[in-house]
Amino acid sequence: MRGLRRRQTVIIARTEVARSIFSRRVLPVLLLVGMPLSLALLRGLFMPEARRANIGHTTADFAQMFFFFYLRFIVFFSCAVLFVKLFRGEILERSLHYSLMAPVRRRVLVVGKYLGGLASTWILLLGATVVIFVLFYVAHGSLGLRYLISGAGIADLAGYLGVVALACAAYGALFLLAGLYFKNPMVPAVLFLGWEAATPFLPAALKALSIVHYLGSLLPVPPVMGPLAMLAQPVAPWVAILGVLASIGVSLALAVRKARRLEVTYSAD
Repeated sequence: MRGLRRRQTVIIARTEVARSIFSRRVLPVLLLVGMPLSLALLRGLFMPEARRANIGHTTADFAQMFFFFYLRFIVFFSCAVLFVKLFRGEILERSLHYSLMAPVRRRVLVVGKYLGGLASTWILLLGATVVIFVLFYVAHGSLGLRYLISGAGIADLAGYLGVVALACAAYGALFLLAGLYFKNPMVPAVLFLGWEAATPFLPAALKALSIVHYLGSLLPVPPVMGPLAMLAQPVAPWVAILGVLASIGVSLALAVRKARRLEVTYSAD
């Protein structure tokens, strides 16, 4: 029985990867990813010669861009676009009843769709992270190339990739849940984005409800927070990882609970 469920999960996940990457669903994500890619290209082309000899500026610039723009905006909305459509997209396309009528447990259906969405975002966003990271440093010529293949460069890139992977997993579970509960999941997405942006100003107890609070504590190069530095104190890495995993677990548990009682009435959507 476990082998059957495992095979069903893999089949559902593969189907979702194909739907997410090889269909029109991927176009908004490509447009989002194109923004930091264009930024990295333009930065390299117009970087003053005086700064090409100092790689420290690029390390600081990438840390700022990654935390305040790539993680909070590009990764966030890319996950929103792909994961809310796992269920909500099929409801709008009037095809979800085929999945619900199949001899598949609702838990297997949720997990399979989630893993498919997660694999899709990892393929797109982890790949984009590598390209953007490289583009930031190749502008320094041989100095940048030496950094990229050095232990420090590889460690920093691995750290950023780990943060993106966890962000996709956490935001993906959240938006899959939103797609089950809301007819227009973009409304809770905007509200949650506002919550994430307000994280530095929240009391410590409420910071625990913010995903970006944990992700920021795992960055290999902390960004310069300026006046917010005293308000946004990081947590220990193991606490941050447990916090993200707890968020994923709660979101998926609620999604499974909702899916078990899910009945589709297309006329209402």
